[in-house]
Amino acid sequence: MNYAVFQIINGFAGHNSILDKIMIFTALYSPIIYGALMIVQWFKGGDMGKKASMDDFFAAVIALSTNFIISKFYFEPRPFVTHKVNLLVKHPSDASFPSDHLSGGSAIAFTQLKGNKLIGAIMMVLTILLLIARVYVGVHYPVDVVAGFVIGFLSSKLVKYLKGIFDPIENHILKIWHRFIKI
Repeated sequence: MNYAVFQIINGFAGHNSILDKIMIFTALYSPIIYGALMIVQWFKGGDMGKKASMDDFFAAVIALSTNFIISKFYFEPRPFVTHKVNLLVKHPSDASFPSDHLSGGSAIAFTQLKGNKLIGAIMMVLTILLLIARVYVGVHYPVDVVAGFVIGFLSSKLVKYLKGIFDPIENHILKIWHRFIKI
């Protein structure tokens, strides 16, 4: 089933140059967009925006750390390693499961939905597009991106649950920031 769904999505690759460019851009450069939106949130959102950006960061670190641990116990080869695919981007043949892009991206998007609704909504649309794009360009199976999406969601929930631990860290960082900009 996983490979069958992969074939359907990846089967569209290489037939429409505009769609290919959109998917390639999303698959490769979405982390830069998430980062840029977090920076905007940091500088334009006051102290609450800064805290939301830090929450995003913590959620992404938890998600990517979870992926690192999973990769030590389970290795799924990328689709292009074991099958003939429409590969639109160069990519190392490292572990496919779970998707780091989706884990980090969805962790940031779900966390940001609790901070700034507009930025969170933009990030969530990007995350859904990213979910499709990583399969479309041939570097992930559907289960890889769905697992990454779920890991990101759970990481966001964990940050909310651990808010009592993160708040003092964030307050300390804000104190340093305010001292720094007074210089």
